[in-house]
Amino acid sequence: MLGTAVRLSVLLSLFSIGKGQMFHVGPCPDPSVQEEFDINKYLGKWYEIEKLPSTFEKGSCIQANYSLKENGKFKVINKEMLANGKINEAEGELMHMDVKQPAKLGVRFNW
Repeated sequence: MLGTAVRLSVLLSLFSIGKGQMFHVGPCPDPSVQEEFDINKYLGKWYEIEKLPSTFEKGSCIQANYSLKENGKFKVINKEMLANGKINEAEGELMHMDVKQPAKLGVRFNW
């Protein structure tokens, strides 16, 4: 009985560590954003290593490439490999969600 209580306690504590990455009762977490964010350090190719299921990403080997456009704005090109071997690609534009917090970015895709 004591062993079960200890295991349950450890399991519950692990859930509290990862609560930002799982569904839970209550309001969504409000994480802090990076101080002194430099978008130029964010540019380049990023690979997705883990994700929650989504309706707009069905493939694997998902990557996002962030770059500067000629007009001074920033773009992202997302790519994924579909089950049939074809590459699905979507281009979007980065937007600052809050001028006072430059690390809060959004992406607008033209479907």
